[in-house]
Amino acid sequence: MKFIVLAKYTKQGTDGWLDNPGEDRHAMISGMAKKMGGSLHDLTYTRGEYDVVATVEAPSLDTMTATKLAMLKTGAIAELKILEGIDLNAIAKQASEFIGIYKAPGS
Repeated sequence: MKFIVLAKYTKQGTDGWLDNPGEDRHAMISGMAKKMGGSLHDLTYTRGEYDVVATVEAPSLDTMTATKLAMLKTGAIAELKILEGIDLNAIAKQASEFIGIYKAPGS
C-alpha cells in the first residue's frame, strides 16, 4: 500500500539536525521502511507547515500507525500525518454500483 507522510520536527528534532548536519536521514528512514516490510519511495524536506514529506510503501495502515507511534516516542517528531493512497477510479466504479441503494429519510 502507498502512503504519503507529512511530519513536523520538534525543537529536539531540529536540535539533532543542527548537532549532526551531515547525518544521512534518507538512509536511516529507508532502512526503517525496509524493516517494517516496505520501502521509501521519496523523502523531501519542505518549507511551510510540514518539515518532511515522504512517500512510503508499507504492508498496511496498521504498520504505518505503529511506525508513527514509535517515531513520536523519540520526541523528535511533533506531528505525523499518514495519508493513504487510493485508486479513485476503482472506488468510483464501486460507488456507481451502489447508487440508488441508499434512500434518504422520508423517501
